[in-house]
Amino acid sequence: MLRFLILFFICFSYGKTQHNSDVIGCGGFIKSETDINYKVVRVQLITKDGIPIYTTEAAPINGYYMIPVYERGEYILKLLPPSGWSFEPSQIELNIDGETDPCTQNHDLNFVFKGFGLAGRVISAGSASNMGGGPAGVTLTLYQDNKKLNETKSKADGTFEFFDVLPGQYTVKGDHDHWKFLTGAVLHQASPLISIDVLLFRSSSSDNLPAPTCSNDGPLNKNELNLLPPTVNPQNFVCRTRTNVKGEYIFDDVPIGLYIVLPIYSTPSLDIVFIPDQKAITITHKDFSVETPFETGTISFHGRVVKSTKTDKLIPLANAQISIDGKPCCQTDANGLFKLKHIRPSGTIKIKSDLDGYTFKEITHTINLNRLIGIGDTSTPLVLSPEKVRVTGRVQCSSTRKQTIRYTDAEKKLVQRFEVEPNTEYSIYIPPGIYTFSPELSDVDVRSGVHLTPEVIDVDVSHGSPIDQINFSQLKAKLNGVIHCIDDCQNDLSQLELTSRSGVMTKIDLIKNPSKTNEIHFEQDNLLPGKYSVSLIKSKQTDKYCWKESQLDVDLSNANKTIRFEQIGFKLRIHLQTTNKVTLKINQVKENFYTNTIDLLSGLNEVCLPNHGVYELIPSSCMKFEKEKYSYDTSKASSLTPIELIPSEYQVFVSIQSDNDDQSTTTFPVLIRNSKQNSEVTLDLQKEKNKWSGSFWAKNGEQFAIFPQSEVWLFEPDHQIIAISSDNCQANQVKFVARRGLFISGSTDPVVPDANVSLYTIATDKTKTDQTIDIDGQPMNLLLSTWTKSDGTYTFGPLSNDPSYHVVIQKTGHVFTRKSASSAYDFKTEKLASILAQIKDVDGVFLLLTSSTNNMRRRTATTDSTGEVLFSDLQSGKYYLRPQLREYRFHPEDAHIDLASGAEVTAKFEVERVAFSCYGQVTSLNNEPETGLIIDAIGIEQCISATRESAKTDMNGQFRLRALQPGCRYQLQYRANPSEPTQIDVLQIEPRNKIIEIVDNDVQHIHLYTIKRPSDVDINVFIQTQTQFLNQLKVKLYKSSQRESPIQTVTLTNSPFAYFNAVPLDNESYTIRVDSPLSTSVYNYIQPEVSFTANQTFLFFTFNFQPRLRIYDGESGLTGSYSAFIIALMIIAVIFKYETILPFARSFYGYARETLLPNLIKKSSSVLSSTQTTDQNSNTKLTSNLNNDVTLSNDTKRRARVAD
Repeated sequence: MLRFLILFFICFSYGKTQHNSDVIGCGGFIKSETDINYKVVRVQLITKDGIPIYTTEAAPINGYYMIPVYERGEYILKLLPPSGWSFEPSQIELNIDGETDPCTQNHDLNFVFKGFGLAGRVISAGSASNMGGGPAGVTLTLYQDNKKLNETKSKADGTFEFFDVLPGQYTVKGDHDHWKFLTGAVLHQASPLISIDVLLFRSSSSDNLPAPTCSNDGPLNKNELNLLPPTVNPQNFVCRTRTNVKGEYIFDDVPIGLYIVLPIYSTPSLDIVFIPDQKAITITHKDFSVETPFETGTISFHGRVVKSTKTDKLIPLANAQISIDGKPCCQTDANGLFKLKHIRPSGTIKIKSDLDGYTFKEITHTINLNRLIGIGDTSTPLVLSPEKVRVTGRVQCSSTRKQTIRYTDAEKKLVQRFEVEPNTEYSIYIPPGIYTFSPELSDVDVRSGVHLTPEVIDVDVSHGSPIDQINFSQLKAKLNGVIHCIDDCQNDLSQLELTSRSGVMTKIDLIKNPSKTNEIHFEQDNLLPGKYSVSLIKSKQTDKYCWKESQLDVDLSNANKTIRFEQIGFKLRIHLQTTNKVTLKINQVKENFYTNTIDLLSGLNEVCLPNHGVYELIPSSCMKFEKEKYSYDTSKASSLTPIELIPSEYQVFVSIQSDNDDQSTTTFPVLIRNSKQNSEVTLDLQKEKNKWSGSFWAKNGEQFAIFPQSEVWLFEPDHQIIAISSDNCQANQVKFVARRGLFISGSTDPVVPDANVSLYTIATDKTKTDQTIDIDGQPMNLLLSTWTKSDGTYTFGPLSNDPSYHVVIQKTGHVFTRKSASSAYDFKTEKLASILAQIKDVDGVFLLLTSSTNNMRRRTATTDSTGEVLFSDLQSGKYYLRPQLREYRFHPEDAHIDLASGAEVTAKFEVERVAFSCYGQVTSLNNEPETGLIIDAIGIEQCISATRESAKTDMNGQFRLRALQPGCRYQLQYRANPSEPTQIDVLQIEPRNKIIEIVDNDVQHIHLYTIKRPSDVDINVFIQTQTQFLNQLKVKLYKSSQRESPIQTVTLTNSPFAYFNAVPLDNESYTIRVDSPLSTSVYNYIQPEVSFTANQTFLFFTFNFQPRLRIYDGESGLTGSYSAFIIALMIIAVIFKYETILPFARSFYGYARETLLPNLIKKSSSVLSSTQTTDQNSNTKLTSNLNNDVTLSNDTKRRARVAD
């Protein structure tokens, strides 16, 4: 049933009520499927830091709560239920921004009751309950009416808990999975062995002990008794189990005592020897694990040789010789079986078989013990089959050349060839399978007329048996034929052409038959065996006949053949210039014994007419053509020219379909408007059952608007526009659906005239608009609107027969409800009541009105200076009214009102102020307001336990601290908010700890100032150097991580000081470097630099730049010139007198190598060592100077801070 109260919002009359835009209400419901006491559940609003802001109780009638929020920010809405009560969620995080948060958007913040807590303890039997503790790991299950609800396990002290338990009767049951275990493992090469039987024996007989739990209690069989060690008594057998996928075996609930455990595995196909063969164990009061596992020793297993493994039934091969790793081992029996004994249980063996008529491939067999065990008792793990099988035969022919035989497998994936001597037996080996053998003749043999038969032989060696007698032997032919005509055969018949398989074409001469004028014969002899193709050669003049077959394939490989060409008619060609469906009716004119109807396709159509004569052609379609009828004569030369069918007009179909068979309506008028000619005509559609249809003709490209006409019917759509298409007749259809109009009528009781009645339909995702409203959880669009008449009735119609109509009636001071589900449009009327809330001496009181009846969940309002709020348009029922305002207490705290229909009730509340506020402002030192700062009021002295109150400054820097208790002193503190980037620069608030005292009124005009941290670093540089170098120097500032490009460059003039623009105080690493353009070939100098961290507000650096002029020997240039001249003379002398100088040069080279070079190296090393020592001393001095510079800058920085 629709809840019409959704359309009524809070109305405030007489201008006495207004909303306070500074207060945002956060509310919702405490929900529960069972009855609970809502009043004991409290809801608290706290800050993200856990500071309580406001606490309220839920309304006792329906669990509704509402908390006024005075300041925007991040909060937590926390539920405070009694101990043991469980709710979901337990708290909700809120970011109240006054726009998008759920409180501003009036969304309910609900808490759902899940149940109570149920706790208990499991104690051991015989132990006192007051001793504490209990067994852990016991499974406890909670049942209600034999239905499992929950499950948990006991903790280390035996306690257990169930949560979210609703009120009712329950049963708790305990369970434990085991008592004592005996476990171990059976391994093979450190890998688990699966499905190995492990037997458990007692060391001595004992009938009094209970039997453990085993997976298999079957007795020992005869084979197992024979395999038992002599030290084990079969009478002491207890039970058996089997290893799992991990190779582990488990015996459950084993009594205390001495036992023997041994593994065993023996089947007809596999025997395993284990090491050790048994283990003795002792079971005490706890689980026992056999630490040393059983390992495998040797194994013995069977193999088998079969003809093929690809057949359904394996056929054994007897007397096959088996060899292992190249050594003879054994021979297969009649079943193809052989046995391998005392084989190592891991690794690989090489095995091969030999037998006449077969070839075998040596295989490498990997021994997988778990796989051998999984195969079972009746199967063999190792199966051998021949790789190839022998095939023999003979080629008998007159040729002396070798013949080629090709064979392919059944899937034609394998193609192989081999050559054989003619008239000699051949032998080959092929893999098992189905093959096709065929001879391949050479070009020489083919030209000489050699032909071998049969052409193919199917050879089946899939079962693995050798096959003999695959023989081929050598095999001219004659071709006869006749051409049969319908009437006498004419001279314009097609010629015949014979084409051989190799592509050689031959013309065949035609022979007339005087006795039969409708037949022509032909023959061709002396043909080589093979396949041929005989074709009728078509030409433009002769392509007017229809033939049953125009080409015949004939095989002359084995015998002479006779073929026949038969004429079946005369060709009719029609060219259709449209893609629409066209049906052509064909009638023979004079004889009138042939009639046919065919469907034409777009383009050229060929039709075969069975008789000679004149035909009448009548096209039928949704189109009109140039002619209604066309004529065709088979005897005329024009019959070879296609008939052209060109459409001129197109038929447009109009139809109206109805679900109802209305006998009163026989025709439907349809208005047809030509858009181009601006003309209108009316077409009357004729009825046939539930459909009215008609048509009209139009030309291609014309456009029409079609409107069906009726006063009592509705049409979907109400009109259509169609553009005539020549491509598809189906597109030239206009269809409407007609439905009888629906009329909706209703009334009000008692009569209410002039009430607004609105008709809605359900809105879909496509039809939703800004005007869409929500009714009963469904989106609705307004369709029509009207007013009730003087007798309280209304009517809508005609309407489409849609079942999703919703009617809403509203009038101020009234509420309308449906009478019943059967009369969905008749409404009961009730005059609404009102509640006037009066609160004197204070404004801004937040009022919550809620009801558990009449679908009205809650209303909220805030009082203004009049202190009154009128809640109007209320239905009769029970209401709960509660005033809320921080710093005030109300008498009574709430009001329970039983409201009658049309009643006007006044609820009065007395107010008492119990706390006060502190008003203030936070600005910077230059009186700019600070926004978003959090100011806390913390109780001190005797009020240290008082609740901390917080406030956030607004855009004017103003704040209000509420609910400060009288008689208390508070300390005002600034609380940093790291999430606010605007507060990063705020260091503190001055005065830092402002003290205020609350007496019996508000504290006004508190002014606080912010102290902010500096954000920049000032950098100054002083360079000690000679004056002539100053204007050539540049001081560059880099980021240490980006040394390739400076961020600032300062060029010195006549002053040794450089001043950089301030850089951010960001703790980044920077570098300052002094650059000089002085030539290093003239001056000797070092470009000083220093690195620092931007973590102070002022930095000062001093650099020493002292270039020294390089000193050169003045005679060195002249000496060099003399030396070059002497060297040139020596080179000339060597060139002209090399025969005399060469012996002397060789002697000097030996002296220089043995004597001069060692002395020169020794002196150079001494000089180089002295130079390095000098450079180190110079670097030490430079480093000392730089250190002095840094120290000076630090001293300067300290002095600069004092000066500031």
